[in-house]
Amino acid sequence: MSEENKKPEFKSDVKIEDTGVWKKKITVVIPREQIEEELESQYSDLRTSAQLPGFRKGRAPKRLIEKRFGGDIKDQAKFRLLAQAFQQVEEDEDFEILGEPDLNPDDIVMPEEGDFTFVYEVEVKPEFELPKLEGIKVEKEAVEITEDKINEAVEMLCKRAGSMQEVDEAQEDDHVMSDIVLNIEGIENPVELTEWPLWVSPCTVKGIRVENMADVIKGVKKGDVKKHSMTISEDHKEADWQNKKVDMEITVQYVKRLKPAELTEEFLKSIGCADENELRRQIEEELEARADQDSRQLMSQQIYDYLDTNIEMEVPENAAAKYADRLVSRRIQEMLQQGVPYAEIEKTIEEIRATSSEQAQKQMKMSFILEKICDELKVEASSAEVNSFIANMAYRYGRRPEKMKEELASQGRLEGIRDAIAEDKAIAKVLEMAEVVDKEPAKKEKAPKKTKKKTTRKKPESAE
Repeated sequence: MSEENKKPEFKSDVKIEDTGVWKKKITVVIPREQIEEELESQYSDLRTSAQLPGFRKGRAPKRLIEKRFGGDIKDQAKFRLLAQAFQQVEEDEDFEILGEPDLNPDDIVMPEEGDFTFVYEVEVKPEFELPKLEGIKVEKEAVEITEDKINEAVEMLCKRAGSMQEVDEAQEDDHVMSDIVLNIEGIENPVELTEWPLWVSPCTVKGIRVENMADVIKGVKKGDVKKHSMTISEDHKEADWQNKKVDMEITVQYVKRLKPAELTEEFLKSIGCADENELRRQIEEELEARADQDSRQLMSQQIYDYLDTNIEMEVPENAAAKYADRLVSRRIQEMLQQGVPYAEIEKTIEEIRATSSEQAQKQMKMSFILEKICDELKVEASSAEVNSFIANMAYRYGRRPEKMKEELASQGRLEGIRDAIAEDKAIAKVLEMAEVVDKEPAKKEKAPKKTKKKTTRKKPESAE
């Protein structure tokens, strides 16, 4: 395109005013010349493609095109001018806009004469200074892998690999399979439960929490019948059961007890160990790795606490409110999936909103901080790291990685994963620069010494 025919650069007059916490009112004035230029450009583009009856393509006169397509051309010109104005503001101003502008383009009218003026509001990313990132003092908790901890882990492994075996009499933590009949006050027909699993410990029967179940069924045998009466709690999901008396009749079908696996040569071989010493070495290594991971998490939390304490920031109100709404929706969905009746959720909705609002404020503040740290330290997540993260997620859920990636992309969650990976890397880098000191073990409080009661003795006369 020659210099003579080159379209002039778009330029509008922009006025910025602060109207709240990280909120700005933007007034844009587009000169009439720009409007005419855009309208002419739209007519020119349409003239080359429009085909009206009686005229060859591209040969229809402008007045006929205006009559036929005038409204569409003006709307198209308006949207083009708005888009160019938004782009100019983003490029020329030194703030970063959050979300979409607070305006509806359909409500804006472009004048037939004179300049085109419109006003809108936006929220912008907070501006703040990062504290010193080098040499942050972080305490590392020393964890000792003792023989007792290894023994406990071996015991848990044997229990997980054990089997349930039928026994004569129920003892603590035994499994008691039962048929149960519930006679609830005010309910005409009894509730019958067939092969309902019970444990000789606090457990739940059809939503009724029985804290003293161990006292009720301890010592029972196959065929025994036990009776128990109690009052159902006021928060039971069935409204007509709440605060009602229930009589339980428990008929024992059988009693089973967990028999832990024994450390036989066959069992050790099945889990890839030559002998018990090798098993204990593996467990010790796993415990050390887990302790190291827990220690790093605790140290990372100290970095988060340091950043939160040393950076004062108010988060944009509307952005935080929208984020809080998403947290509320997610929490309600989780509760519904857990079987909590909506009537019960409604009772705590204000508490959920308050908690979500506080979480949204904290999480948004930290996300702004971590984003700035990533920029400061030039940290970002690579495509390989994102793909590895998705592959691990797919493995946990038994899914194909490529299919899960497609779903995450369709849900708009890939960018969030990328940000989370980058933020973890940034915190790890800050930890590398930190001053790590061993945490002093908590001092055990000494029991107060018993003071001996003083007795006054009469001195012997010789001592006088």
